[in-house]
Amino acid sequence: MKGIVVEKVGGPFTLVDTLDKPKPSSTQVLVKSLVTAINPVEGYMQGTGLLVTAWPIVLGCDASGVVVEVGDDVKKFKEGDHVFGCTRLGVPGHSTFQEYFLMDELLTFQKAASITVEAAATVGVGLLTACLALVVGTKIDLEQGSAADPNEWIIVLGGAGSVGQYAVQDSGNSCSFYEMVLTASQAAKLCGYKVLASCSPSSDEFVKNLGADATFSYKLPLKDQLAEVESFTKGNYLRCFDASAMATETGMEALAQGGDTHAEVKYFATTNGWSTIEPKNGIEVCAVDLGMIGRSGSDKSQVDRDIEGFIPKLEKYLCERLLKPMGYEIVGDVGVAEVLKGLDAFNARKGGEKKVLVRLAAE
Repeated sequence: MKGIVVEKVGGPFTLVDTLDKPKPSSTQVLVKSLVTAINPVEGYMQGTGLLVTAWPIVLGCDASGVVVEVGDDVKKFKEGDHVFGCTRLGVPGHSTFQEYFLMDELLTFQKAASITVEAAATVGVGLLTACLALVVGTKIDLEQGSAADPNEWIIVLGGAGSVGQYAVQDSGNSCSFYEMVLTASQAAKLCGYKVLASCSPSSDEFVKNLGADATFSYKLPLKDQLAEVESFTKGNYLRCFDASAMATETGMEALAQGGDTHAEVKYFATTNGWSTIEPKNGIEVCAVDLGMIGRSGSDKSQVDRDIEGFIPKLEKYLCERLLKPMGYEIVGDVGVAEVLKGLDAFNARKGGEKKVLVRLAAE
């Protein structure tokens, strides 16, 4: 089997054709990789070794493909089904930069006919991270129109510069800020909330087009950012999601100094899984950790249980187009070797408004 291998920490990405095809366990499916996304986390694992469980390793965690083999106890899928999602990060056999990879049955999305295989490859990491942040972290109900007050705001903090754009670090979260605005805005608005996002002034219109109801500049001094938040929301908020992992102070101060003054508790979620956040009275903090998806085995982690609960609802919303995939660009032609071109293109652009995708095989 062909794949893109990294032999050791800091080693180059190299094409090989000597890999063994993985064998699914009783609760897994084997997937033919059709389209894989390139995420910041791949370069991070290659350069630091964090999240990698064994060397040499094939990387890649966000893809769409077709099921070619099912485990004995799998009920949701059959051979020939099209699937997508986020696989186990840094675990041999599960990585998407190879011809075939493993997915855990209940952590996998079934692709609807209304979604292309390319669009499906943009969904997994971003949507699951946003749901972990909003549903688990800020305690919203993932049901259409579930917000008690349609004028309540959720604050999504980020930035479109090279620092604010990607939040990887130890947590394994691997989304661009644009993905987070798109997915968080769609999920929040689906549930009936309004979204205020921070971004660079040059990205203001683009971020609004992704779904934010209003924006303010993260480049302003902190006191001015807090004034902007109060001006837009009139204090009607108690939830904040730091999608950039770089705006902890802004989010925590916005909740501590403003928002719903009658609320007993406010909620701060972040993709920053490596810094200690000083607690503040009345604020509940949640650090999203998608990097541990699927790693717990039969003794399921809370992350896995949460994701299993999200996926049926998210499949329905995606099928009904209430949630939409991210924009993307295809790099290269078709084949496993094209992943190397995708990695080069991703690194050369240092972020961007669209997901970088590579086609590994034809359907």
